[in-house]
Amino acid sequence: MRRHHLVFQAITSRDRHLVVRQVQDALTLARGWVDDAHFYSNKMTTIRFTLAAGDLPVFRTTLQEYGVMIEDVTRPGIGAGVASLPDDAEISGSLQITFLHNEPDLKQVIPAVPG
Repeated sequence: MRRHHLVFQAITSRDRHLVVRQVQDALTLARGWVDDAHFYSNKMTTIRFTLAAGDLPVFRTTLQEYGVMIEDVTRPGIGAGVASLPDDAEISGSLQITFLHNEPDLKQVIPAVPG
């Protein structure tokens, strides 16, 4: 069976720590889990996740209740048919969150390695 992958994006000026926590909470409430996360300084975060097809509406509704407005940017045809999947079918997804603020980039100090 072909695995369905959904792609979402969000742009927010809210605190990045709060928003990431809310995404984690929404996944937990939807009985999903985080597969991977990448943080690009304090400007953007990408979260890859897995959840059951039947729990996708819970995930989306919970994010909306938290004030995290996501846009479905899945390429046409890729996410088609998710609504017709059995409720227990696993689907993967990714959520890219861009944070708008006036804070400078986070600087990471990389220690010098002798030799």
